[in-house]
Amino acid sequence: MVSSSQPRAVPPILWITLGVALILPFVGFFGSLGKTWLVDSEYSYGILIPFLVGYLLWQRHEQLRNQAGSGGASGLALVFVGCGLQILSGLSGSLLVSGVALVVTTLGTVLYLWGKNCAMIAGAPVVMTILMIPLPSYVTGELSWHLQGLASRVSSIFLRSLGTPVLQEGHLLRLPNYVLEVKQACGGSRSFFALIALAVVLGLSGTHRWWIRVLLVVAAPLLAVGANVVRIVGTGLIAWRWGDLAADESLHMAWGILVFVIAVGGLLGFLRFLRWATNEYA
Repeated sequence: MVSSSQPRAVPPILWITLGVALILPFVGFFGSLGKTWLVDSEYSYGILIPFLVGYLLWQRHEQLRNQAGSGGASGLALVFVGCGLQILSGLSGSLLVSGVALVVTTLGTVLYLWGKNCAMIAGAPVVMTILMIPLPSYVTGELSWHLQGLASRVSSIFLRSLGTPVLQEGHLLRLPNYVLEVKQACGGSRSFFALIALAVVLGLSGTHRWWIRVLLVVAAPLLAVGANVVRIVGTGLIAWRWGDLAADESLHMAWGILVFVIAVGGLLGFLRFLRWATNEYA
């Protein structure tokens, strides 16, 4: 007699059927995602998320193998919920709802085939796939607007503290010889989501402490804004000294790369500091 805790054997034909059943309802979803990643620079990092999720699951493959057990009807219930959400997303045209449907369906499948322990182990990486999905445009627009305003205010304070005369008017920084506009890219919105995704990956792969993971996710948007403040202040100082040189496209591109490197370095350094402070290297 086979014990109920024994892993469920999955015949090859069921793997094929399961794969087709999971992929087909989401073909249009992945097509729309691919177009978004190629067109919208704010979400271009999304193409990396499936590979990162695969890496995180591979890191856990021994745990998944050891914890595999018998599933149950609750997994099927989750699959039906996911299918319902996918139908709803087709009616509403919402990529976010479709993404939630994909997560729920995947977790339900894992729960049904291998049990609760495997679902819990795979849960965080699978849920991370939500990060590859663009938010509704009105949410992104509001966020970008507020980030631009915050970056403008903080940058004007720093410029004045450095002896540069500047008057802030909304997203404009008026210097005596130049008007610097804080555009969407300078507010930090482009690196905002990418850094949050990186923080999640670092948290899941670099530490076992849940509170360090939370701190990394909280630090990511702060670093995104802070790095772009460095960009705005640097451009303002150049404009004050050399005027139209601040409008040079090559300079803007170099600043963009530099501030992202600064933000990523800050996130890695913050993780290293937290691990050192908690003796997690020991």
